[in-house]
Amino acid sequence: MLTEKQIRSLKPEGRDYVMSDGRGARGEGVLLLKVRANGTKEFYYQWHVAGKKKQRKLGVWPAMSLTVARDKCKGASPQSEAEGTLQNLLDSYVAKLKAEGAASAGNVEWSLKHYVSDPFPHLVKKLASSIEPGDIRDIISAMIKAKVTTYCNRVRSQLHAAFQHGLNQEYNPRDYLKSKVRFGLTYNPVASIPVQGDWERPGQRVLSKEELAALWNLLPEELSLVTAELIKFLIASGGQRPEQVVASDRTMYRADYYMIRSKKGVEGEREIHVVPYNDLSRACLERLKPISGDEAFPFMGRYKNNSINVQSVSRAVTKLCGRHPDTFKTPFTLRDLRRTCKTLMGVAGISKELRDRIQGHAFSDVSSKHYDRYDYLKEKSQGLEEWATWLVEEAGVKA
Repeated sequence: MLTEKQIRSLKPEGRDYVMSDGRGARGEGVLLLKVRANGTKEFYYQWHVAGKKKQRKLGVWPAMSLTVARDKCKGASPQSEAEGTLQNLLDSYVAKLKAEGAASAGNVEWSLKHYVSDPFPHLVKKLASSIEPGDIRDIISAMIKAKVTTYCNRVRSQLHAAFQHGLNQEYNPRDYLKSKVRFGLTYNPVASIPVQGDWERPGQRVLSKEELAALWNLLPEELSLVTAELIKFLIASGGQRPEQVVASDRTMYRADYYMIRSKKGVEGEREIHVVPYNDLSRACLERLKPISGDEAFPFMGRYKNNSINVQSVSRAVTKLCGRHPDTFKTPFTLRDLRRTCKTLMGVAGISKELRDRIQGHAFSDVSSKHYDRYDYLKEKSQGLEEWATWLVEEAGVKA
């Protein structure tokens, strides 16, 4: 059996090695001490299921003493241990977002599959409770090696949220009673992975009216019609968030306006944001009718009953910009279009308050948060008609 003195004397050997605290009774697990190459000493509970070894991390010595580790090991039962894999955890998190109607659900599902499940099939088969910071580091490092910059922080954030979801499911009494899969999480392994701060600088790029018109008039150059019309629709609608627009199914589109469900969680922001049509946005929807027909989403994706993937649209904008270095002063992204519309609507003479309402920004004063339930549909409609007129007559977009 291990002793505190023995653990203290164990030295790193250039590679990980394991010491056992002795065999448990038949049907029970055993306590292991894993000595890492960097000298870190970790306690693990190991048991067997169908002849295969499974492990769960208990803690790190000396923060967790040998006595406490033994108590945790004794209290554990192979039958009650978590069987949820990392893939189960990711699927559970995406299902939660979809159930909440989160606009980001589709994007999160795509990125976790593209950057985690597909390139690391061996990793997602591991128990979620056995995932360590080094595993998360390897995922993010692979993205950086592939020259994925800012988005590596997005995937880190998504993984962090997924593990927090698993922790909440484990320790929130109500969620614990409802959950069918146990993950056995005791900590969030993503918390130790730093955000790449130099890739998180706030965007500043604003297209000039000439650049915005050039972008509009280039479409749909080498892009699908759905991608091109979505970009035009976002501009015509005053710079709405693309994730929220594509998440609005056909039932959210009415005769004179469409609705967006806001799930960003900003205090003071209404859950339903109503955006009136103008001549330009109506024309976009009309041009899509022969393609989307009665599909569930006007901006349909490659697969039936799915909307277009925002990341593919973002890549298309970046590539289009790169093909015309003489047309655009500097590179820009899909995200820059919202800022551009907000700025140029000001140039068009639309007030700051009305621009905020058109883009669905939160009003955090007491009156707006708790008392004002007027929808400002008439005012937003007038503002967007002025915006469409300015785009055609002043900026030079082709209607």
